Amino acid sequence: MKLGSGAQAAGFRHLHLDMAGSTNVEALARGHEDRLWVTAREQSAGKGRRGRAWTSPPGNLYASLVLVNPAEPRRAADLCFVAALALSDAVFATAPRAAIGMALKWPNDILIEGAKVAGILVEGAHAGDRFTAVIGCGVNIASHPGSTPYPATHLAASDTSLNVENYFSALSDAFAARLEMWQRGAGFAEIRRAWLARAAGLGRRIVVRLPSGDIHGVFEALDSEGALILLDDAGHRRPVSAGEIFFPGLVPSSIDL
Repeated sequence: MKLGSGAQAAGFRHLHLDMAGSTNVEALARGHEDRLWVTAREQSAGKGRRGRAWTSPPGNLYASLVLVNPAEPRRAADLCFVAALALSDAVFATAPRAAIGMALKWPNDILIEGAKVAGILVEGAHAGDRFTAVIGCGVNIASHPGSTPYPATHLAASDTSLNVENYFSALSDAFAARLEMWQRGAGFAEIRRAWLARAAGLGRRIVVRLPSGDIHGVFEALDSEGALILLDDAGHRRPVSAGEIFFPGLVPSSIDL
């Protein structure tokens, strides 16, 4: 696997491992190495949001990007939206058939025809005056898990010539471009507009699942901090900064929160 030419020109570097427990763990251990991509052929202990396991066989992409002092820590959540745009840009570049049905699911999933194809996990660490953000990306390219509480798919199901090497090269270039657009948080308004143009469920009824229970309403917008604005069934606009959204008819009766 190699970086794209744009990523190389922007000063990104790459470490590829045959096996890793988790690329995010490996990247956090190298938290002083700015703009370092860590990829692995497979993971033995891949993880998703809320501590969930991420199935990690060969043929899919497991990649984590180290960013040192990318912005004020309070803006670290922006990186989920930056990453989602970069991941989707790479789909447009390498899997045009899959891209026809692509949408971005708040806050950090990529969908193809309503089925999950990629997820994002942003983690941070402090060491003195250094703040390190690690953006973990898992992309189903050659296969997808079969036992999930939501539909899943993989990119090669529609674009059979796609491989992990080509996708990663495009992704590294897309990240370089989207990080430049973000401008360490100053450009979030532009990122927000671009993300909303690809958003799944915008203007539609959704279900937001929180530890305290489900909320039903219409997905109206994102605020300036990236919180989802929900017009609930009582007519109140509610900002949701953390949670999981589902679309009517695709809401599991229970899910590990």
